[in-house]
Amino acid sequence: MLSQKKVRFVCAWAGTLALSLLLPGLLFAASGVTAYKVAQVNPSGATLSYGFGINKMSTVVGVFTAANGNTEGFQLKGTTYSTIVFPGSVNFTRALGINDSGLVVGDFFGSDSFYHGYLLSKGKYTQYDVDKGVVSTSIFGVNDSGDFVGTAGSEGFVNIGGTVTEFYGSGSSLTYAYSINSSDEVVGQWFDSSNNSHGFYWANGSVTQITYPGAAQTACIGINASGVISGYYVDSVGQTHGFLDTNGVFTSLSFYATAGINANGDVTGWYYGPGAANGEQYGYVASPKALGSFSTIEVQGATSTSTLAINDSNDVAGWYTNSSGVTNGFVMVGTKVTNINDPSAETGTTSVQGINSSEDLVGSYVNSSNDYIGFLYSDGNYTDIIPSGVEASQAYGINSSGVIAGFAAVSPSQPEPFGFTYSNGTYTTINVPNSQWTECWGINNAGDITCIWEDQNGLVEGSLYNGSTFTTLDVPGAYNTDIHSINNSGDIVFTWTDASGNDHGAILSSGSYYVFDVPAADGASTRCDGLNDSGEFVGRFIPASNSSAFEGYKGKL
Repeated sequence: MLSQKKVRFVCAWAGTLALSLLLPGLLFAASGVTAYKVAQVNPSGATLSYGFGINKMSTVVGVFTAANGNTEGFQLKGTTYSTIVFPGSVNFTRALGINDSGLVVGDFFGSDSFYHGYLLSKGKYTQYDVDKGVVSTSIFGVNDSGDFVGTAGSEGFVNIGGTVTEFYGSGSSLTYAYSINSSDEVVGQWFDSSNNSHGFYWANGSVTQITYPGAAQTACIGINASGVISGYYVDSVGQTHGFLDTNGVFTSLSFYATAGINANGDVTGWYYGPGAANGEQYGYVASPKALGSFSTIEVQGATSTSTLAINDSNDVAGWYTNSSGVTNGFVMVGTKVTNINDPSAETGTTSVQGINSSEDLVGSYVNSSNDYIGFLYSDGNYTDIIPSGVEASQAYGINSSGVIAGFAAVSPSQPEPFGFTYSNGTYTTINVPNSQWTECWGINNAGDITCIWEDQNGLVEGSLYNGSTFTTLDVPGAYNTDIHSINNSGDIVFTWTDASGNDHGAILSSGSYYVFDVPAADGASTRCDGLNDSGEFVGRFIPASNSSAFEGYKGKL
C-alpha cells in the first residue's frame, strides 16, 4: 500500500519544476470531438453481463449470469429489463440479436446436450436448427426482413428467405457469423490454428478479411444499414479496444469491446469495472454526440502543457514545462500567462490545480523536506493549506466563497490520504465509508464535494458528498474512476481508465455520462480536469506522436 500511494502522489505532482517568466498563451483550433452518451447495462442481480444486439429504438439484447449461476438472456427497452429463457433449456439461454420489429434471436442449451438456435416474436419461441441432432446451432443476428445468421457446428451460416448457405471465413477454420444488415451483408470472426481471431465481411458468397490496422487480432460483430462495422481488436501489446469501420476508415473507441451497432450509430458491448478484485464485466449502451467548440491550449515555447482548472471568466490554470526542461504553475488570463511559484517551494515544484471566480488559486509545492504542501494564492499572498499533524497535503478545488477541498497524508508510514475541506481556519476531515483512502478534488458553491477513493478490491471509484451523504459515481466503461471538478449546476468532469490502463475523459451532465477522447491522442491518454458554469471544460492529453509530453485543451459539451 505504501508503494501504491507513493506512485499516486508522484503522478499527481509529476513534472512540477519551475522558472519565473511571463509568456503569452496561444490557443490553437482543433478538430471536432465525438463523445458517446453511455449508460451501464446490467440486469438486477447479475454477476456478469454483456450487450450484443441493438435495434434502431436502442433496445438492447444480451446475456447475464444470474445469482444462481445460470446464463440467461435479457432485453432492455428504455429502462425496463425483461428476462429471456427458452422453455426447457438447461440453465443456458442467450439473447444475441434483435431487429427493428422486435424479433429476437439467440441460442440455448438443450437436454440433448446440443445448442439450438431460437427466434422470439411477440412472446412466442421458435426453435431453429441447421442440422438437428448432428451439430449445434446458434443464431447471432437478424435483419428487418427476418434473414438471420449464426454458426452451425464449426461453420458460419446465413439464412436468407429460407435458403441456408454455410461457409468458412478461411479454409475450414471455426467461423462465427454475427450480424446481417438489410442489404444481407454479414460480418463475423474466424479463428486460426493458433486460436487467433480474424474479422471478415461476407456478401453474395464472397468473404473479405477485415483487420484493424496494426492489430494482432480483430473481431467484427455488428454491421448496420449503412455498412458501418463494429467490433473489437487486440493491439500489438495485448490491449483490447472497440472499433468502428466506416467504408475502410477505422476509428478506435474507448470501450473495451463493441458488439452491435444500429442505424443511428448507437452501440452496445461490454467492459470491466468495479465490483471484484479483477473487475466485473458489465454491458453498456452508448450513443454518439458531437461536442461543441474544442481547441488545444499551449503556452508559447512550452514542451508540455497541463491545464487543470477553468473559471467562469475562462481563466485557465495548470502547469507547463519549457524547452529547458523547467516546469511552473501558471494562470492564463486571456492570452497572458503569469507564472505561479510559491516562495516556500523548492525550485520547480509549484503546480496549480484550482481557480475560482475571484482568480484565487490553489495547488501544491514541495518543501525542503521533500513534502508536498497545499497552498492558496490570493491577492498576491501565499498561504499554506495543510491540516495540523500531517506532513503532506494537496489543495485541488476552491469555490467562490473560498472554501477549499483537498487531501492530506499523515506521514510516509501512514501514506493513505484522507480528504478535507478548509474554511476560515477550520479543517474538516472527509472519508468515504469503507474506503482504503479518500482524496477530495472539486467543490461548488453549494458545498458539494467530489471524492476519489479506493474500494476494498483495490479499484479507484468516485463519489459525490453533499455534507451528509456519499453517492457513488463511476463512469460506465471505467475500470477506475477519478472524479474531478464540479460546477454550480452539479455537472462533473472525470478522468477514467479502462481495463488496459488507458486514460479517457468523461462528463456527467443532467444525469447522463458522456465519454470522449481527444482525436490527436489516438487512445494514448485523455484526461478531463476542470469545469466552469458555462459547461466549458479543460484537461490534457498525450499526442499519439509523443509518448510523454502533454498538451492542454478546452472543450464544451
